[in-house]
Amino acid sequence: MKLNELKPNPKRVKDSKRIGRGTGSGFGKTSGKGHKGLKSRSGGRVRIGFEGGQMPLQKRVPKFGFTSRKNRHTEQLRLSTLVSSGITEVNIESLINADLIKNSTKKVKIFLDTESCTKMDLKGISTTASVKKLIEEAGGSVEI
Repeated sequence: MKLNELKPNPKRVKDSKRIGRGTGSGFGKTSGKGHKGLKSRSGGRVRIGFEGGQMPLQKRVPKFGFTSRKNRHTEQLRLSTLVSSGITEVNIESLINADLIKNSTKKVKIFLDTESCTKMDLKGISTTASVKKLIEEAGGSVEI
């Protein structure tokens, strides 16, 4: 047997109900919807989550958590990405121009993830103590 010789299963696709085609079809007159009521109307259904006026589950369950609005304008950078970009004068504008951070960023912090560092001057960017030590050992400076 080969893939191109396979035939579709005849039971796979059911014939659709032919609704509203006379009483002889078995689905004539009310088209299988009974008499009156919400479900017999066109568009007659209750929205998802509606519980007949009872307070819905998604409103009864307590909310939790917190999203800081500071995080929208704060980013973290790894030292290795900074070294690989080749920027020597590092400030927020130069990082935006190098596409390392978003345009809306106002605060940046640099974290250590490598043991080697080139000489660079950071202005207006916070760092961890270990990154500051590495940059100053390489001959660079850090100004917050």
